[in-house]
Amino acid sequence: MDRKEARSLPIRIGDRTFQVTSDDQYLEDMRGEFEPDTVALFRTLVKPDALALDIGANIGCTALLLSQLARRTIGFEPSPSTFALLQQNVDAGAQNVEVVNVGLGREPADLNIVFSPSHRSGGFVAREGLAGHVTEPIQILQGDTYLQATLGTERVGFIKIDVEGFELEVLAGLQQTIATHRPVVTLELNHWCLNAFQRTSVPDFIDTLCKIFPLLYAVHDGHAIDLHDSGDRYHATYRHIVHFEYAALVGAFDRQQLDAFLQAYVDRAKPRSVPADPHARIAVLERERLELEQELNAEREAGRAMQEDLSAALAAAIERTHQARGELEAVRASTSWRITRPLRAVKNLMQ
Repeated sequence: MDRKEARSLPIRIGDRTFQVTSDDQYLEDMRGEFEPDTVALFRTLVKPDALALDIGANIGCTALLLSQLARRTIGFEPSPSTFALLQQNVDAGAQNVEVVNVGLGREPADLNIVFSPSHRSGGFVAREGLAGHVTEPIQILQGDTYLQATLGTERVGFIKIDVEGFELEVLAGLQQTIATHRPVVTLELNHWCLNAFQRTSVPDFIDTLCKIFPLLYAVHDGHAIDLHDSGDRYHATYRHIVHFEYAALVGAFDRQQLDAFLQAYVDRAKPRSVPADPHARIAVLERERLELEQELNAEREAGRAMQEDLSAALAAAIERTHQARGELEAVRASTSWRITRPLRAVKNLMQ
């Protein structure tokens, strides 16, 4: 499938400006600066002595950010063509980043990655291609096995996962690494990708993460809420599904790991719309429940109206059929029909 010619643009990433190369719309959409919210978040999470894993590295913008924050970064990108751009961008801008042309998952597999020609960053893992998209064969390795073979005794301090719905497969393959190294993990919450590509609901996704991470937060607009709190979990789920908020998640194992994060996003952050007062909070949650019920009722009403329209069309069709039958019987009972019957019989014999 035809793609645009690769070109380079200056992109501000953290404290530096890099010449970043790609062949899609991704760089133009940045308008000269890479995700300021992500930069601010990672500054609170990544320790200077950390080994960081960038799983789903795409063309390398996050890896270039991590090159300024962590001691060493390993980026994983399974798409061969995207990896070529990643390698080029990292070689030109970072000394402490190495990249690997594989994906990580629950088990070794030969799969495909599918993406729009205009947006590589939306590439998702699939068994089959999709019309109008680029499809490339990729190699998936079991995460723990690969890291044990390549890291030795080196500890992983930070993991970023952005794999368009494949997150639980990645985490399943990193169970031993996460349990042993207890890193800070940030990953994307994307209900569209989870539902469309993995048939996973947001509540099931969050429930699984809560079992892995004793601390789990959802971040939006400079504020984080605790997903181990049932009320906050409901709020984040509602706001994400309806408004696509709280797309950044942070998991960890003790509060000391998250000192800077908690100070910036929990202790000092502006409060979210749900107030602390229990009565006011109940009122807000009740309003959200009513909004969801109204949307559901609207969908039901639309379905009911469609059913009524179909019933009316069916009734009209039946009525027209009855009318046609009546007209046919009237013709057959007519004098002219009886008079011409012998002629029709002769015609049939001659055919």
